[in-house]
Order: sequence, then structure tokens, then C-alpha cells
Amino acid sequence: MSGAPRCQAARPIRRPRCAPRAAVCVLVGMLLIAGCAPSAAPRSDTGAPAAPASAPAAAPQPPAPIHLVGNYSARGVGQAGFWLAYEGGYFREQGLDVELTNITSTSPVIQAMVAGEVHISGIDAAASIQATLGGADVVLLFAGSNRPVFSVMSQPAIQDPQALRGKVIGITRLGSATHSAALIALGMWGLVPDRDVAFRQLNQVPAILAALQAGQVDAGILSLPSRVLARRAGYRELINLTTHGPDYPSIVITALRPWLEANEEAVRRFARAYVQGFHRARTDKAWALEVFRKYLETDDPEILDEGYEEFLSCCPRVPYISEEGIARLLADLAAEEPRLAGRQPAEFIDSRFLRELENSGFIQQVMGPAR
Repeated sequence: MSGAPRCQAARPIRRPRCAPRAAVCVLVGMLLIAGCAPSAAPRSDTGAPAAPASAPAAAPQPPAPIHLVGNYSARGVGQAGFWLAYEGGYFREQGLDVELTNITSTSPVIQAMVAGEVHISGIDAAASIQATLGGADVVLLFAGSNRPVFSVMSQPAIQDPQALRGKVIGITRLGSATHSAALIALGMWGLVPDRDVAFRQLNQVPAILAALQAGQVDAGILSLPSRVLARRAGYRELINLTTHGPDYPSIVITALRPWLEANEEAVRRFARAYVQGFHRARTDKAWALEVFRKYLETDDPEILDEGYEEFLSCCPRVPYISEEGIARLLADLAAEEPRLAGRQPAEFIDSRFLRELENSGFIQQVMGPAR
């Protein structure tokens, strides 16, 4: 396989150019002349009028390809839906000309979406809701991961979560998926941020591992492949939230609502391809591991196998976003953002494209009967 697609600026959608007015007039004139001239019926060799030749049936035309820029904001399996649909050729099959980019971190992604440089992106669920409050109007379309794809890894001397009191935890940024994962874990342990523990922002997950190794933080929120590397180096895994955490959407596939309303057909095609990629990954492990090898940029069999198992655990068979998980997220966010008090998941989630696929029979056609 070739290397993962690089970040590129969005290309403008090519629209058909109108024919020059003079050419249209000439064409119309020729059609009028042809229509006015008397026509003689063709005759056979015997002199009898010949039967008119039937025109060949026109072959059905494939849907016109729609250009779409999709962004995966991290190299983690919660973003794998983009990779699977792209590498499986399902975007092309569904009539999409998809350009994949890799803009990391939520704030730059939202800025690129507002600027029209990215149309659909995987981002942190909490950050997307907060961006809507800020005026961006982000709509949640499909699940990337309905559980946090992170572990809390600590220095070997910290053998119990309660030993984190007075310690420092490394995250990427406040408001990021790693921050959300840290808050979930601390809540499960009865620890209060800023009172019991402090956060240190390190921008990227590999930098969290480096800070752990340098003794600059006491614990860190790590995803693959850093989680496996930390475990090998002797750091302690206090909890794996993918397997032991609650439903709490970590990565969601989003778009800006104004763009969505103007491009519903593109989203319908995206939904079909996304479902196809998810299904093939679940039923063709060898192929899925090849895709993961490319985008996780590793040949390490342990990392790849753990990534595949994580995909099966966190990514639902049909990629509906967990409403229960979003309700939990809204309740947590409302503690610091009064405007979210009483808000409902349905105000942020738009599941109609998946419902359409189920009602049309497409999902059953792709996946077979639900097991």
C-alpha cells in the first residue's frame, strides 16, 4: 500500500459549464430545420417501407461523483471508518470523490470546517457540542467510537487510582478527547479535577508518553500505539476505558449543519460507504489489519491485534451514536456550562441517514440479519 493521504486543501467542486449562447442558437436552428423538412420513410429492397430501426437502449449512468473532503483527526481506531471506506473503494462505489486529510486537534478542524476546507470530520464529541454552543452548529452524524479509546497509564509506583491525589495527569488539550477520558476515569474513582489532580497539556498523545518516561507527569491518557509501548516499558495500566468504561462517545463523525442541509445526497452516499467499510472490517480481519497497518503506521502485531479488538469493542455494528452516552456527556458538560442543562441528545444527533438505510433494506443487504 502507498502512504496515508496527506493533508490537502479542499478542491472546489467542478460544475458543468454552460454552452456558449451562439452555439446553443446554431444547435436549436439545426433542430428546427430538421424538424420542418419533409421526411420520407426508408424503403426496403422490395420497395415496401422498411421497419424503423430501434435505437439501442441507453445504459444506466452511474451517479455523478461528488467531491467531498473528509478528515480523520487522529491515528486511532475511532477514526477507522474513514480509512476502511476509502481503502475498500466504497466511497468510489457510492459516487463520492473523497479527499482524505489529517488535521489534528478539534479547534483547527472546526476552523477548517467553517472555512469550507473540510466537509466531514471525526472529532471529540464533547468538543463538537461545545463548538455548537460557540456558534459553529456542528451536527453529530455517525459513531466513530461509542466508548473512550484510551487507557490511564501511570508510573509503576502508583498502584491504585487513589494514589493519584496530588499528582499530575498528562492530556493533549483541555476540551479534547483525552481530557474527556480523564474526567470519566476520575469520576469513576471519586477524584475531582483541579482539587485532587492537576492536568498538564502536551498537545499530542506521543508527547504524553514522552513526559511519562521523563518523569514530568505521574500518569497520562494514552491510546494506541502509545498504550502498548507504555505497558511494555513497565508503566501501569490503571484502567482501559474501551473495555471497562461506560458508553460515552469519544469520536463522532460530524459536519456543520448548514453544509449538511445543502449536501444531503453527499451524506447519504457517505453513510452507505461508511457502513460497508465497517462491515467488511468486522468480517475480514486480515484486510482490516492491513488498513490499520497503513494508517497506524506500524507493523507491530501486538499493536495491530489490540487495535482490531478495540475496533470491535468501541465501534458499533451499525454506527449509531449512543444517545445514552451523549446524555451522560451532556450532564457532565452542564455542570460547568449552564446552557446545556436540560438539553437532549436528539438536539445534536442526526440519525436519519442511518434510519433511511435500515428502512430501505440496505443495511440488511450488506450485513445480513442482525445477530
